[in-house]
Amino acid sequence: MWQKHFEYHTIDETIQDIPEIAKMLAAIPHRDALLIIFTTAIGKSDFERLLPVLDHLLPDISRVGISEYPMLDNTPETAVKLNLILAKETRFTPVQIPCLPGSECAAADQLSAIMKDIPDIKGVLLYPSNPSLDITAFLRIASDGCGDIPFFGASALPMQSYETDHPDFGNAFCIGQTACSSGFSTVILSGAELSVHVEYILGWQPIGREMAFTLGPRSGVGESTVHTIDRQPAIDIYQKYLGVGWDEHFVLNVCEFPLMVERNGMKICMVPFRTENGDLFFAGPLYNGERLRFSYCTHEELLGATESAANRMTAFEPDALILTLCGNRIRFLRDQASTEWHRFQAILPDLTYSHGNCELFYQNGKGGVLNSAFVAFGMHEHSRCPHPLPGYQLPETAGIPDQNPIPLSYRVSHFFHVMTEELVSLEQNLENEVRLKTQENENLALHVVMTLADAIDAKDTYTNGHSARVAQYSREIARRYGYTQRQQNAIYIMGLLHDVGKIGVPDAVINKPSRLTDEEFALIKTHPAVGARILGNIREMPLLATGAHWHHERYDGHGYPDGLKGTDIPEEARIIGVADAYDAMTSNRSYRGSMPQSTVREQIVKGRGTQFDPVFADIMLKMIDEDRDYTMRET
Repeated sequence: MWQKHFEYHTIDETIQDIPEIAKMLAAIPHRDALLIIFTTAIGKSDFERLLPVLDHLLPDISRVGISEYPMLDNTPETAVKLNLILAKETRFTPVQIPCLPGSECAAADQLSAIMKDIPDIKGVLLYPSNPSLDITAFLRIASDGCGDIPFFGASALPMQSYETDHPDFGNAFCIGQTACSSGFSTVILSGAELSVHVEYILGWQPIGREMAFTLGPRSGVGESTVHTIDRQPAIDIYQKYLGVGWDEHFVLNVCEFPLMVERNGMKICMVPFRTENGDLFFAGPLYNGERLRFSYCTHEELLGATESAANRMTAFEPDALILTLCGNRIRFLRDQASTEWHRFQAILPDLTYSHGNCELFYQNGKGGVLNSAFVAFGMHEHSRCPHPLPGYQLPETAGIPDQNPIPLSYRVSHFFHVMTEELVSLEQNLENEVRLKTQENENLALHVVMTLADAIDAKDTYTNGHSARVAQYSREIARRYGYTQRQQNAIYIMGLLHDVGKIGVPDAVINKPSRLTDEEFALIKTHPAVGARILGNIREMPLLATGAHWHHERYDGHGYPDGLKGTDIPEEARIIGVADAYDAMTSNRSYRGSMPQSTVREQIVKGRGTQFDPVFADIMLKMIDEDRDYTMRET
């Protein structure tokens, strides 16, 4: 494998040099060839002047690339960068997929279908255009079933920061066999003799605590706006913690402190921009339930991370290198920025590097649209051939300076990191202590409640464990209906205490074996209101009285104590009402034994929509049908 880099100041200069590249291509034996193209200061229509020349003089070469942002030594005068990679055993399979926002799934399926027919895939080089595309969704679907195959590259960036006479100068586009304003330009790298090595270099580390956020309206499918952070306007978080307000220097003032989210075990940094309504805009996606943290690093730490990655890449001995850098790293490092790619140029002088709208890296279900990152992809073939050019002399040594005193910035960063680790450890310990104490209190409360429920049941000579069974049936109905674990636990406690009001009813009335008089039945009917008064005094659990108060209401409004009807009866009480009636029919009484299961089922069906809420009656009927051995009853 062999790699050669070219740079041109104008599109005309590029066109003039293509015949020389064609001669070079003809002189070097190879099986396949890839041309990576980055444009900086030309519009799509100007670039399309180059395409017929490439078709004519380099007809069999795969093409891929994007419009990118000019940075530092890549000035606006450098219009085109070309990078030629020749391979003896590797295959480069170009796939260009036009795609509009909303069609990413179909585009990913198209790429997946092509990949299924290609053996020995080792990597997928990806250059999308149109910032509104949901690139993360595309990567997730396209990589499904691909194991550890890395997907990497950058998204196209329009040149809107520069004045120009070109009418389409602000249009981002990706480059394949054509130039495309909205789609994915990819090259599938494959071959049994091909080995690859990829480095995801970040450098920033989290500081401070995690912060919740709310999302605002998205300007594009693959982008996010954040409306609030920690229940404050999102933009205020920088004023609060960094003393940074919104002005023309905002991005430079916060570039040292990207916001970080950890997704699937991978740290991803994001640098925001401000929207017109004061929200923070991110070029990549954020998802509900995620948490943001500030991150921080020094120049020494960032360059140290790059140095470590470069050492690993050196050991790999690549024949070709493809780098993707973020503009935020360049803003942050300033005059040291070139040190990052110079360190890799010491490995391979004719590597290629780009800085688009966002870096892309996805492997083993991790990654996606990145920011503030550096992705290095190296490859070599097993049949090694020496590179014809001499090694590149690194202009300065990266890493933490070996000097005394150690730079203040490094000492402050080290302090931040240690303090953050200690705070996070303290927070976790406190959370564990609170969790343990909460569990102890809940266990104690449950023990007290169950003891009270046993005392209630003991008043009735002919019931044994009635309250516990009602609680169990109620929890199962609630689970099947979709209650959360916490809601299931709450209704279980309500079920245990639903008959607590019977404490106020004389034992002689409760245990009377013969028919009750009207006066005695009136006493029995007071137990829901008595129970509600008892449990209503527990102000820490205001819903606890619900089951006790209304479990004898009927869906048709003919129940007691208040004659509530339909959904006016609290949902928990409707659930407990079905469970209570079921256990009454399946338990022994002074005047009868437990009813046959078929009879119980008939009574539930009969009461559906009259005595019972139809929804919960149907769940109870399903539980009965599943209980073929009739185990749900008093034994």
